Order: sequence, then structure tokens, then C-alpha cells
Amino acid sequence: MQTVANQYKLYPSVMMAQAALESGWGTSQLTLQANNYFGIKGSYNGQSVTMQTSEYDANGQLYYTDANFRKYPNAKASMTDNAKLLRNGTSYNSTIYSGTWRENAATYADAANALTNTYATAPTYGASLIALITQYNLNSLDGDAAASSSSSSTSSSSNSSDGNSVTPQPVYAQAKYHGATGNQMGRLGTKYRSYRLYNHIKGTRAKVTKTAWTKVHAYVGQPVYFDMRGVKQNPETDKKTTWYRVRFSTSKSAKKYWVYTKALTLPKVTYTSGQAKVKLSATAKGSYYDHVYNSAYLAKSQGSLKDLANQTYTADNQAVKTQDGVASTWYRIKVGDKKYWVASATQKVSPDYDYAAYTAASGTKKLGKKFAKYHPYNHVKKTHFDQVQLKWPAKAKVGTKVTVNQKATKPKYQTTWYRIQFKGDSTNYWVDAKALS
Repeated sequence: MQTVANQYKLYPSVMMAQAALESGWGTSQLTLQANNYFGIKGSYNGQSVTMQTSEYDANGQLYYTDANFRKYPNAKASMTDNAKLLRNGTSYNSTIYSGTWRENAATYADAANALTNTYATAPTYGASLIALITQYNLNSLDGDAAASSSSSSTSSSSNSSDGNSVTPQPVYAQAKYHGATGNQMGRLGTKYRSYRLYNHIKGTRAKVTKTAWTKVHAYVGQPVYFDMRGVKQNPETDKKTTWYRVRFSTSKSAKKYWVYTKALTLPKVTYTSGQAKVKLSATAKGSYYDHVYNSAYLAKSQGSLKDLANQTYTADNQAVKTQDGVASTWYRIKVGDKKYWVASATQKVSPDYDYAAYTAASGTKKLGKKFAKYHPYNHVKKTHFDQVQLKWPAKAKVGTKVTVNQKATKPKYQTTWYRIQFKGDSTNYWVDAKALS
């Protein structure tokens, strides 16, 4: 393990602590069945095993799920694969683990903290690694690096009365990272100069550097392109702030910077809960996503729309996104036990609503003898996404007089609906004509 870590310029102490923590010192079922010492998901040369694993969601809540984990032929293959992962990153972010590299991490503690909310979702992951390193003196594996990083600690200890004190390691904020697909974009806001550009999210690791806006020729309204969102949690207050990794060109090879969300102007998205049947056209093209594309959450493709084409799905949320004055509508549909966002543009998505013809109406009517068999709604039934079934007010009785202010007919079903109000109540109720007399 020490040889592998040094080969890839990583801290052997951190690699050993990771292996111990992830594998239960080599006793976990994942390690025994698959030689997987680091809990790396996916497959290795086509080989994998399925295991239950615990994860933390964006709110820090623990939940359990099944996942595929890589199966290795031996322990060294597992160690080498882990080292390559830390050095090469993921498909969406090649430098996501750069905080563990010796050239970026001044101490093993810096490297360990850089794995929190990047390598693992547990908010105390880095602290757990540091505790193992300290308890078992694993930093002795780091050689000269360990000596240099602990020199200040030794100096501090010589001035203490008991000779046992050590210089506390810096505590960095944790950040959870979310990848993005395509050239999603926003613009620099009017107050962007109040903030800075950084090579990493500020306060999440050692040696975070700043870049002046003049070096990127910034101006208010300048377009910026996103490839990642980060949610930072303050270690002292638990307050969460959102950051974006941006570039100033559509080229994905352009230099990237991290910036605080308040420096940006993002598209506005209005969400509405409801229900509708949504059919994707037979010629639907593009992708379906985990969020509305170009929303503040950023979106990552979950698959091709052609795989869902010419099928009808239930939508439970509608979003209207306004970007640079142009509005577009999105629907969150359920596919199996998962939910995805799809765009309604270019006839990719067509909600299945009933047609209704509306006319002005006036006068009064009374609730009929069988009115309670019918439900009042905020819209004519099955004509709007945000359809809500209302309750009859307490004053509703057989023979109660109501005021009519609009009429609707549904030709397909040859039914008539009225929009009514009760005396002293400004709430509008749409009811089937059969509820009235």
C-alpha cells in the first residue's frame, strides 16, 4: 500500500486509514467477497457485486440503498484502482479529488478532509480518517512528508507543560458536489465584484487561491458556463451555501473557477405541484434529466428521450423556466420507481388535458339534492396541471343559494360546469352542473 500511494503521490497514511475504515480492517463482506478495500462502486474489468450501502442525502439524513461495487482479483488491484481514482477523478470532474494530492495537501489531515463529500457522503468522513491515523500512528507511513507536516506540532509540544500537546489541524468546511451536463449557463450579476474567483470552494481545503476579475475581462451580464455545483456546509454553524464552477467559454477545456452564487444571475424557475398524463412524442430527441436543465440545481442527463418516446407517463410537478426573457415548460415524470425532468419544447412532451370552452355567466343557482356526490375543484376537472380537489364549505347545504360567475362546457363528454361563489366568501369553486338545481 505504501508503494502504491507513493507512486501516485498520495499520503500512505490516508490510504491505509481509508482501507481500514471502508473494509472494517479487511473483515467486511465487500472485502471478503470482492477484494474491495475502498468501497468503490461500479465494475472492474466487467466484474462487480451488489451490496447494501448507507448514504447521506443533501439534508444530511442517512438512508440505505443497493449498489454495485467493483470486484478485484486481489488487494493490490484494489489499492491501485483507488489511487488511480484519486489521481484521475471522475468522468465529470477529473480534479474532484485533487485536494488529496501531496502537491495540494500540506498535511495528511488536509488530504483526509478533502475526501469528505467528494469520496464519501458521510459528513464526518475526513474526521474519521484523521482519528484512525492518530490512534494507530499511521502517519509514520508518510516518511518525510509526515515529519515536515508535524514539525509545527513538535515545536508547539516543546513549549507545553506536559509535553503531550499538539498543534490542532485546521478544520475545513465540507462540500457536496453535483455534476452537470452540457453548456448550462448564467450571467455575472450586478454585484459580482463583491465576490472572488477561486480554484476551489473557499474554505474547503488548504491553499485555495483567488483570481482577479480583471484577468477574465469580466463585466455585468457576461455569460458563464457551469459544469458543477457545490453545496458548502460551515463546520461551526452548519450553514449551507451554494457555489458554482464556471468557465468563460463554451469550450470544456477552458480554465475553470469556483464562484459564490450571489455573484451570478441564474434563470428563474417556478415550480407547481399537480398531476397530469404526459405523452412523449414518437420523435422525441434529447435527454431527460435529474433536474430542470439550466435551473439553479444544474442538471445531469439520465438517459436519452428516444428510450421513453411514444409513451404516456404521470407528471407530478411542472416547472416554468425563464432565461434571458424566454420561458420554457418542464414536467417531472415518473418512470418506474424514479422521477425525471423532461422539456415540453418542440413537442417532446404533450400533457393530456381535457378541452373546455368557457363563456361568461351570471345569476344564481341552488345546491341540488345530490350535490355532496360531486366534488368542487379550483379548475374544471382535468383541464389544468395544478388541479386541486376542494372541500365543500360548512355553509354548503341542500338548497343553499350560490352565485354563478362563469360557465364551461367539455364537448368530448358533453358535460357542463359552473364556477360559483357562496355568499360572504370570495373563493371560486368549479362544480359539475349536476350538483346544482
